[in-house]
This record gives sequence, C-alpha cells and structure tokens, in this order.
Amino acid sequence: MILPHVLLGVAVISTGLFTGLLMTVLFFFERALRDLSGTEFTVVMQRFLKITRTHPLNYGMVLISGFVPIAVLVILRENPGSPTFLLALLGLLAFWCGPVLTSRFVAQPVYGVFMSWEADAPPQDWREARERYFRANVFRGLGSAVAFVCFVVAAITVPL
Repeated sequence: MILPHVLLGVAVISTGLFTGLLMTVLFFFERALRDLSGTEFTVVMQRFLKITRTHPLNYGMVLISGFVPIAVLVILRENPGSPTFLLALLGLLAFWCGPVLTSRFVAQPVYGVFMSWEADAPPQDWREARERYFRANVFRGLGSAVAFVCFVVAAITVPL
C-alpha cells in the first residue's frame, strides 16, 4: 500500500509546517504583540494580515491538510477499524475542528475587526479583540498539533 504512505507523508509535511507556523505565532509573535500599545498593535496586525491572510502558502497548507486525509480514508475504507484509518480520521477531525472552523468562525471575523480600526485611534476595547485572537490561536494550534501527531502515527501504522 504505497499510496496511503505517500498521502499520509504529504499530510504530515503540510500539517507539520502549518503547526510550526501556528506555534511560532503562539510562542513568539503573540509575546511581542502583548507589549505593544493599541496603535502599535493595530499597525503590526494590519501589516501582518495584509500579507498572511490570503497568502497562497496558507491556502495550500490548509487545503492539503484538510483534504488529503480524506483520500487516505477512501483508500482504507475496507478497514474502517484499523489504527491507520482511525488515526487519519481523528487527525482530519482535529484539523477541521481546530484550525479550519476556528479560523472561519472566530479568527477571520476578528481579523476583519482589526482591519477596520484606524491605526492612530484603536477602539477602547482593542485588548478584548486581541485576547479573542490569542484564544483562537491556542485552539487552532492545539487542533493542528493533534492532527499532526495523528497523521504521523497513522503513517507509521499503514500496513505494507
């Protein structure tokens, strides 16, 4: 079964890169953001989001991590109780429930809020919006990390 190995390898690489980017945001970028004033935070986030929000690499990693495991599940559909199938399914669910849905329904609306602010006069509640963004990143990071681990273990357990 070479194809499941290859597909899970692709999912591992993509999800690993995505998780690494999220962990960089969580452990380094957010730490720097905490010390900024409202004006500085607004300027940094607007510049950051202008680049990253629609970058093709972001879309590529999300699409690969979110859809390649579906192909693995289709290939392994004859053995739905196998560890590989169950781990791939769990990883897929973790990725969709963590980064994908949280991004769509929490992070993206907050990004819209950040982009609407005037840099020289952020609203009084700017810290609350910043905290929503930070909490969304924790949830996205956990979901992506769980998916990554599941895909790694699933790749190891694929029968030869």
